[in-house]
Parts: sequence; structure tokens; C-alpha cells
Amino acid sequence: MVDRERSHTSPVETTGDDRLVARGFWRSMVLVMCLTGTIVGFLLFRTKPAVKPGSAEPAASPSAPPSAAITPPRGVSFVDVAHEAGVDFVHESGARGGKLLPECLAGGAAIVDLDRDGRLDIVFTQGEPLEPVVGDPAIGRGGIRVYMNATTDGTLKFVRLVGDDALIAGCFANGIAAGDINGDGRADLYVSCVGRDRLLLNTTAMAGTPSFVEQAVPDEREWGTSVGMLDANGDGRLDVVVANYVRWSPAIDRSVNYTLDGIGRAYGPPTGFEGSMLTMLLNTDEGLRDVTETSGVAIKNPVTGAPYAKALGLAFVDVDRDGRTDILVANDRTPKFLLRNEGPSDDGTPRFADIATAWGFAFDRDGSATGAMGIDFAWPRNNNELAIAVGNFANEPSSLYVAPIGSATLSDEALGQGFGAPTRRFLTFGTLFVDVDLDGHEDLLQANGHLEPDIARVAPSQTYAQRGQLFMNRGGASIPLFIEAPPETTGDFATPVVGRALAAGDLDGDGDADLVEVHLGGRARILRNDQRTGNHWIALALDGGSHPGRALGAEIEVDVDATIERDDSVHTQRRALTPTRSYLSQNEPIARFGLGAATEIREVRVRTTDGDVYRVHNVPIDRFTTLVLDELTVDARHGKGQQMTSDGH
Repeated sequence: MVDRERSHTSPVETTGDDRLVARGFWRSMVLVMCLTGTIVGFLLFRTKPAVKPGSAEPAASPSAPPSAAITPPRGVSFVDVAHEAGVDFVHESGARGGKLLPECLAGGAAIVDLDRDGRLDIVFTQGEPLEPVVGDPAIGRGGIRVYMNATTDGTLKFVRLVGDDALIAGCFANGIAAGDINGDGRADLYVSCVGRDRLLLNTTAMAGTPSFVEQAVPDEREWGTSVGMLDANGDGRLDVVVANYVRWSPAIDRSVNYTLDGIGRAYGPPTGFEGSMLTMLLNTDEGLRDVTETSGVAIKNPVTGAPYAKALGLAFVDVDRDGRTDILVANDRTPKFLLRNEGPSDDGTPRFADIATAWGFAFDRDGSATGAMGIDFAWPRNNNELAIAVGNFANEPSSLYVAPIGSATLSDEALGQGFGAPTRRFLTFGTLFVDVDLDGHEDLLQANGHLEPDIARVAPSQTYAQRGQLFMNRGGASIPLFIEAPPETTGDFATPVVGRALAAGDLDGDGDADLVEVHLGGRARILRNDQRTGNHWIALALDGGSHPGRALGAEIEVDVDATIERDDSVHTQRRALTPTRSYLSQNEPIARFGLGAATEIREVRVRTTDGDVYRVHNVPIDRFTTLVLDELTVDARHGKGQQMTSDGH
């Protein structure tokens, strides 16, 4: 009886009983409904905080950057006339599928008057296979290619020098420097290579067919990149500085074995390779002598003592205004160098000390060492404020280091001056300040292109070929100082290529600067400047006589009536007469000044590397002029550290 009664009032719970499942479901639903009601009630009937005056107003939108309200300036159109002008140079990278690192970084160019006929010629560096296979037609074809300027009546025309491929055949050539090494008035050529560098002394008769004699140089067997000439010790002779990249051989490259996605080899960063050192060659009666170690340019890691340089870009300028030319070095993933010239030792050896960290130049604004390639400098506000532009790797904005007037430090102001954000997604090599529209303000150009042909496979935002960029200088105290010109206004410069060397010079003699751009593994471009502003200009070269070193590296200032700035002050521009800038490049050895609407200049001042200051008047506009230093009167002699202008200009 008891068991039966219990069965009616309290059923036994057994596995699989559907009544229990239904009961559990409804219990859960009741619980969810209760919780939902509690939350809704809290939201509807909770005590709201008192509204403070003004707090109910909509929040203001973040302030737009200064550049957002600026109408992008129209750029200058460049037209590629290489085919019509007879320049058929095609760069040989040496790439044969092995993905050896030198193949992705090569391609140099120089703009220089080799035969002294007043027209600028072009020299290209050429590569070859690094691991040749029998039957490859490019074997032994590395070296240089020379195109002589035969322009008449403004129509660009070049003629290739017969036999140029045999001048220094059999080398993987990278950078090139031009200057009068032996003091005979002709521009000689120093070519940096993967391995032994080469020096060609120019023996060309005036306006004759170019001829060269190779002269032996110290055999340092480094991987040379950018190279330049300067008077490092103030003796009037041109010395040589070579930027070297990393310790490299095919075997080392394969042991690093960088890949993009774990499958197959790729061109990688230099982090897996040991660093190198710059090479300093002193010009003596016995030829070039290696003074790398004794000159102080052999910078080493302060912790490990290993060579520190992974150098790609090189430029020369008197940064600290003491009258001696300093050296700027763009290193790839190691700190950049600022080598202050401390004057020669008693035996004439130049002495340099790296002050990059102390001056704020070694790292970017975040304290990192960037993948720095191209480099150039200028005084873009036409005062004593030096600016140094550095082209960096993809996803790193280009840098713009500025030394304010009276300051002994540099700070990266690229982002605030309009030069940072637009450059972030580009991989930059050639980097140049050029007044492309002759308005009296130097603009900024970048040649871009990636290392890896397959980069889009792992980074969809990247491309192998990339367009060039032109940033127009707004002048004076404008903030931001630079605004990128829309690509549709820059002509063929905006056509994507795998850009490397970028050099500037007036090839057609019309007063504005044209461009030579090397395309890695492709056809070079001759970009004619087609600006139509009607602005005036002057172009100045220096003849140093028997001491060419005092001309190359000199600073030239020009005072112009202030129509450019639209006020009553004197407009002063400054140029350093040094062709070693950009990347693997030599630019015209000429100081070119845009004058805007001004029809005369007040004064020209020249400060040579030995400290002499010359003042020149009555220089004609819209004309190229050579100033022969031996024929000028020295205004101030040996004024080391003397400022040619006040800080107010």
C-alpha cells in the first residue's frame, strides 16, 4: 500500500523519462525570463546622473591635420624620353633564381660632363650573374655603360660610347663617384663593386671622344654601394669614401636562407649578415691609400666590437658649420652615422668621429634603426635650418631630420612636415631635394620599388613596381612644409617601376633639372622636366684650378630680391656643391637656383672647403656660369666656421 501511494504522488525518476526533460526545460525558461525582466527593469528605472551644463552637447570631431585643409599643389610633369633620346640602357640585376642579396639592391647612375663640352653625359653601372652558368650571355658584361650628350637646340640626344662595356668588364658594379682625382681638370670615375672596386682616370681631350685608363686601387674586397669624393683632410685633393653593405658571399647568403612564407628562398633583410665598415681612401702622391682604421670611419659595435655599418646611402655636408665637410651615412637596420670631420692629424690623415646618437640622427622618432637607403640634405626654408631626408623600407615612413637654427641636435619631423604618412607604404631608394619648378624652394623626390617580386603574395598592400613621389615645398614658415603632388600631375614619374638610383641634372640645357632613374633589371628612364612656370634661374659651377678639392664640397649662397617670399626681406638660398647624394648616384656638379619671378640677384657668396669666402656680383640670370676661383678676390681667408649669412636669413 505504501509503495503504491508513493507512486501516485512522487513518480520514480528513471533515465530516459521525457517528463523530466520537459520539466527541466520549463524551469530554465522561467529562470531566463526572470533574469531578463530584472535587467530591463534596471535599465528603464535606474537613477540617471544629473546632466551637467554642456555635457549633453555632441562631442566635437577630432581636429584634422593641417595638411587636410590644403589643396594639393600641382606637380611638375616629367616625360620619359629615353627611347627618343637614344638611351637604350637596360639594367642587368644578375638574378637567375638563386635570390642572392646583391641582385635586388643594384643599379647606379652618374650625371657628369666627361668631355668638357658643357653638356652633361650619363654613366650607368651594370651587373652580371653572381654565379655564372656556361652559356649565359651576361657573363663578364658587368661594369659601366656611357652615353655621351649630343643634344642640340634643346632636343635631347645621346650616343653610346663604343667599347664602354670593356672598360671595367667582369665586375658587378653598384655605385659610382665622379671627380677630378689627379687634378688635370677632367672628371674621373670610381666604381664600387661586389668585390674589388675600380678607378678610371679620364684622359679625354677637350670635346673629344672619351678615353679612360684604369688605375689600381687598394683591394679591400667589400660589397661597395654608394661612393663619393670629397676633400677629407683639406689639402685640395679629392679623397674617396665607399659605403659598404654587409659581409657577403653566395655561401653566406645560402646559409642565411631567408624565406617569405617558409617555402622557397627570398631576398631578405640584412639582419642575418655581419656588418661591414666604410672605406676611406686618402689621395696621395703615390695614389689612393687606405686609411679606414686610422681615420675613424671604421665604426664598430660598442658592445661586441664587430663592424657596425650596413651602409647604402652617402652624402657630404658641413653639418656642424665648422668649415669642414662631414659625412652622412644611411645604414640598413643599424644606427645611421653622422661622421664629424675633426680635421687632419699631423701626418695629414683625416679624422672623423660619429656623433649621430648625440645629435639625434642615429635612430627614428621611436628610437629604432630603420631600413635606411637613400639620403639627401638641403636648407628647404632658405635659412640656416638644415634638413636631411632619408628614404626607408616599406611600412616605415621616410625620415626628415631637422636641425633648428642654433641647435646642435636633429629631430625627425617627417610626420609634421607632410613627408611622413604618404611615404609609409613605399620602399624608397633614390631620395633627392630638387627645385623642380624653379620657384626658389627645393622640393623632394623619391624613387620607390620593392626588393621581392613576390611580395604581394604575403603582403597584399605591397607591390614590386611602385610609383615615384614628388613633394612640393610650400616655402618659408609653412607648416606642413611639404605636400605630395597628385600623381596624375607628375607625368611618367608616377608610372610604377622598381626604382633604384635617382639623379638630377639639366640634360637639355633649358635651366630646370631633369631626372635619370634606374629600374632594377629594366630599362632606365630619362625624365625630361616639362615645367612651364616661366620662372628664372641661375646655374653655377666652380673651377678649383690645380686644387679641385676646394671646389667640390664648397657652399654657394645666392641673395635674391624678395619677390619669392612676397615681403621686404632678402631671400637667400644655399647649395652645397657635392654630387654624392640620393642612392648609388652622382648628380650634376652644379649649384642650381630657381629665382621665381625675380629678374636679378644681389650677391653670390662662395665658401670653399679650405675656408676662403668669395663674393660675386653681376651674375647673369637664366644662364650657366662657371666661377674660376683663381680669378676671384678672396673676401675672407681661412675663416673656418665662418657663417656666410646670419641666422636670420
